Amino acid sequence: MNKIYNVYWSQTALDELSNIVAYPSEVKERIYLDSHKRLSFMPTLTAKQIPNGILKNYWVRLGLYQVILVFEVNEEELVVWIDGIKHKREDVYWKRK
Repeated sequence: MNKIYNVYWSQTALDELSNIVAYPSEVKERIYLDSHKRLSFMPTLTAKQIPNGILKNYWVRLGLYQVILVFEVNEEELVVWIDGIKHKREDVYWKRK
């Protein structure tokens, strides 16, 4: 059975998206719309779970235009909450050591 998740953005994530100055508004809109499409079906398939720290149990996934989406998944209610977004160069969880 295919599960369809509802994708929601927190106000913090929307503010972070709007503050990415390197991208014009059209690109930001594409990132927003693409996140709904990609995370509606199997949101954790290509994501990494954060193992420790303040963001423990959150998931990170590379999105459109080299942005990283930080989100949590509620399997019981089929909900994905995007709580943060960063450009790939800013995210310590994605960098290799």
